[in-house]
Amino acid sequence: MLRIVTAGSPFGGTWTYRIDPDADGGGAWLQITENGEVYNVFFRALARFVFGHAGTLEGYLRALGGKFGEPVEIVAAEPDPPPQAR
Repeated sequence: MLRIVTAGSPFGGTWTYRIDPDADGGGAWLQITENGEVYNVFFRALARFVFGHAGTLEGYLRALGGKFGEPVEIVAAEPDPPPQAR
């Protein structure tokens, strides 16, 4: 898990990475769960109307796929519930 810890930052949150092997054994699936907050109203407006809330994360995933020469399919989904809630 990654977390922004800079005090006074205009945004913060956590990113949890989960990597699972592909069923055919030829690769892997990457799931990134973002729990972010945008504190500054200016940056919140930019995220909403200019680059989108998931723009940076989607760019990261496309660059990662490009690095390994793999196609990228981005799927927005609700995260899995914590194990104790299942």
